Amino acid sequence: MIFFIKPTLLYVIIILNSSVLKGGLCMGRIAYLDFVAVPIYIVILYAVYIRKMVQGKPNRIFRQLVIISLAAAVSDTFAGLSTASSPLSDMKMMIAEVSTGLYHLFHSFIPVLFLIFLFSETRNWYWLKQKNHLLIISAPYLVIPLVLAVNLFTRFVYTVDKVNGYVRGPGIYVLYIVAAVYMVWGLVYLFMKRKIMSKTKLVSLLMMYVCNVGAVAFQMVFPKYLVEMIITAVAELFIVLLVLKPEDYLDYSTGLPSFKAYSDEVRKICSGKAKEKIIVMRLINASQLRRYLGEDKYFTFVRSIGGKIKKMLSDRELIFDMYFEQPGRLYIIIDNYDFDFEGMLDEVYRVILQDIFEVESKGAKIIPRFCEINYPEDTADRTTILTVGHQFHRIVPFDSIYTHVGDIINSDTFRIKNNMDLILNRAIKEKKFEMYYQPIYSIRDQRFISAEALIRLNDEEFGFISPGLFIPAAERKGLMIPIGDFVLESVFRFISENDFAALGLSYIELNLSVAQCLQGDLSDKILALEKKYHVNPAKVNLEITETTYENIGDVTNTNIRKLSENGFSFSLDDYGTGYSNMHRISRLPLKIIKIDKTMVDDMENNSGMSVLKNTVTMMKDIRKEIVCEGVETEEQLNCLAGLGVDFIQGYIFSKPLPEKKFVAFIKEHNGVTV
Repeated sequence: MIFFIKPTLLYVIIILNSSVLKGGLCMGRIAYLDFVAVPIYIVILYAVYIRKMVQGKPNRIFRQLVIISLAAAVSDTFAGLSTASSPLSDMKMMIAEVSTGLYHLFHSFIPVLFLIFLFSETRNWYWLKQKNHLLIISAPYLVIPLVLAVNLFTRFVYTVDKVNGYVRGPGIYVLYIVAAVYMVWGLVYLFMKRKIMSKTKLVSLLMMYVCNVGAVAFQMVFPKYLVEMIITAVAELFIVLLVLKPEDYLDYSTGLPSFKAYSDEVRKICSGKAKEKIIVMRLINASQLRRYLGEDKYFTFVRSIGGKIKKMLSDRELIFDMYFEQPGRLYIIIDNYDFDFEGMLDEVYRVILQDIFEVESKGAKIIPRFCEINYPEDTADRTTILTVGHQFHRIVPFDSIYTHVGDIINSDTFRIKNNMDLILNRAIKEKKFEMYYQPIYSIRDQRFISAEALIRLNDEEFGFISPGLFIPAAERKGLMIPIGDFVLESVFRFISENDFAALGLSYIELNLSVAQCLQGDLSDKILALEKKYHVNPAKVNLEITETTYENIGDVTNTNIRKLSENGFSFSLDDYGTGYSNMHRISRLPLKIIKIDKTMVDDMENNSGMSVLKNTVTMMKDIRKEIVCEGVETEEQLNCLAGLGVDFIQGYIFSKPLPEKKFVAFIKEHNGVTV
């Protein structure tokens, strides 16, 4: 489409120049530019269908706008051709009379449809549904057919005669006045809604008016040159390219509008006063399903479910739009606020049951969950609406199939997640994070010889924030680098300010995030802290998780190698939660393997015990030290000691403690008298 613009505009200029040169020799209207306009409208319609711009009210109304514009251009072309030379035959006069009348009807309807398009593009069509409002918006246009009917007897608007061809009358200004009414209305409306539009979209929509004002002015001075339709065509072409932009708003895997389109619609909803019902359907295990079934079968399944739900809603004559967000969320915005979607839930399950059985017969499990949001009753905040769609399944009980947002919106967990941007930015800016330390016990030495540094956050407004909430949020928002820098600085300072030898501690373990490991200057940062605080590298053990380990690249490898060469040791954290293999572990400079709590808990059954026993044996064979995390009972402690585990970390000894309490704990339990 973009390559079509420049050739078309160049063609317009050439035709216009040639038309002006010939205009003085011709008594009738010159239709060269209408010849150009007609194929442009056809191309626009083709683009609308080929680019799947057929869903949603704005697309449907725009399609109608293009069709009406095409009809006007065709009518104007016939009128121009029939009056191109004089004298006119009776047949040509009749064709010109009918074509010109149709042209004025169609052309005058374009500003009406464009105004309705503006309403739909800003999701304000609820205004049209209110009593008498449709009549109000139609009233100026109704003058047009009345004036054209009167023209049949008075020739007040235009006339067609054999000698002069098409001649405008004073009534033509009535048509322009009606168009001006809609233009002023549209301009005022765009000004009112400018804050919810991007500059590109706003300028593109304004161009429709600017171009048409210029075209009308030109055609009033030079009535022979039919420029209005070609200018309108170019303006509509820009709307296709810069306003509707399906490549930005369409999920091509499903053929549904994307999350970006949904997010924009929610912004429009929140700028208006219409009541809306939003249904979010979340496939809890969408990522696993996608990997298990493969891309093609998974999206065939999603399209089938979406299509069946759309048919059910259409059969009930509901006005709605459906959107899809990767990997597995369907959003449905329903204009019928009072519709009981929950009451239809059993039918939804029955309809999609065949798809579910087909997938589950292949060994996969489908776990759909639904959430209902009523705007503005439940919330009128756009961020809250978007957050609900992403978080509701994490807040409600796992077996809760249908959730009303009103039931969860005031929960502490939701309030924290909904304000996580504020919480994290405030914590980073005001240094609200705090380091806690969990002691690690040596079975051989019968004392605490190290600890793991763990970051905590206590917000002044929301209180204690679980790491399970703020760490994943920080990872998604790209904030792990500043948080990681805080951890590094705090731990090095802590080590430098305490006599580790006197406390009986050998080293402190601290976690490195994936984002940190991918930093090209990570090793330089740590070496700079070593010099700044005069810390022996042997007192710092750097933990990488299995996620980091699975994503090791050249940068991470370089960081690990350089830090190892400078005396820092490494641990592999959370072993047993990923897909580590012994060959890769043996090749990394790892001193310690930290076995995850899930493997410790599985000791209660025979298979779990066998896995743990074999794991310990293999790690010992490749000379790795072993820490078991999450140990809580005396029975677990004795069993792990019997297996030959080196270190124990867990609530059996202590929960993570603030710095001062940790030092006091170590002094007490290691028999330190300093």
